[in-house]
Amino acid sequence: MRENKTLSRVLQEGKKRLRNANKENYAFEAELLLMDICGINRVALLTQGDAEITSEQEEKYIAYLAQREANRPLQYILGQCEFMGLSFNVGEGVLIPRSDTEVLVEAVLEVSEREKIKTVIDVGTGSGCIPICLTHFGQMIAVGLDISPVALDFARKNGEFNHVAVKWIESDLFSAVPEALRGAVDAIVSNPPYISKEVIEGLMPEVRDYEPRNALDGGDDGLDFYRRILEESCNWLREGGWLFFEIGYDQGQALLEMMTEAGFCQCALQQDLAGLDRVVFGKLERNQ
Repeated sequence: MRENKTLSRVLQEGKKRLRNANKENYAFEAELLLMDICGINRVALLTQGDAEITSEQEEKYIAYLAQREANRPLQYILGQCEFMGLSFNVGEGVLIPRSDTEVLVEAVLEVSEREKIKTVIDVGTGSGCIPICLTHFGQMIAVGLDISPVALDFARKNGEFNHVAVKWIESDLFSAVPEALRGAVDAIVSNPPYISKEVIEGLMPEVRDYEPRNALDGGDDGLDFYRRILEESCNWLREGGWLFFEIGYDQGQALLEMMTEAGFCQCALQQDLAGLDRVVFGKLERNQ
C-alpha cells in the first residue's frame, strides 16, 4: 500500500534530486514544477505543507523531475513562460523568450514614442513574443515572419491567447512578404540567430540539445543573418524607417559599422541590465 506523502515531503525530495543534478536554481524549479502539477500558488505550497498529494500527482512530479534531470528546459516541461508580463506557450521547435529580448522590445517602444512607429515586421518571430508585445503595449500593426511552421503554430496560439491580432507569414526572411508592404514599413525588428558555429557546442545542454538549432546558428562569425537582413531591409522600410536588432554582447561595434555602411543613420547601442551591448538600432537615411 502506498504511503501517503505530503506536499512538503515531496517538495523536499524534488529539491534534493535537482540539487544532485546540479541545477543552479534547484529549489525554485522544484517548487514551480510541483505548483504546476497541484494547481496551487507559492503561498499555498509553503503554508499547506501538511496536505497530502495523490499518487497521480506524485507520479507526474517524478516524471517532471526526470525530464529536468535530463536537461529538458523548465519552460518546455511547463509548456509556458513569461515575457514582459505576458504568458507565452513554448515547446520543442521554438526558442524560449528571454529577458534580454525585452530590451529589444523596450527600445522599439521608446523610439516609437517620438517617431510614431505604426507598422512593424518581426523577422524570425519564433514564439511571436516581439510582435505580440509591440501590438499589446504599442498598438502597432505587426507582421511576424518565420521559416518554421512549428514556430508559427506557437506564435498564432500565443497571439490568440494574448488577444492581439498579428499577421503571421511562413517566410525565409522577406521572401513571402506581400508586395504591398514594399517601401512602406515603419520598422523592422529581429532577434536573429547570432551565435557562431564554434560556440554552439559549448552552450548549456538545455539550449544546445533542446532549443532549435536554426534559431541559434549565426554562421562562422555569428553575423550571417544580420548581413542578409540588412541587405534586404532597405527594400521594405520606408525612407526614415527604423531597423532594430538584438545582438550578442561582443557584436555591437561590428553591427554599428554594418548598419552605417548599409545607409542607416542615428545608429545607437543599448545595454542590458548587466551593462552589456544587447540592442543596436538605426534610421534608414535613404532607400537603396
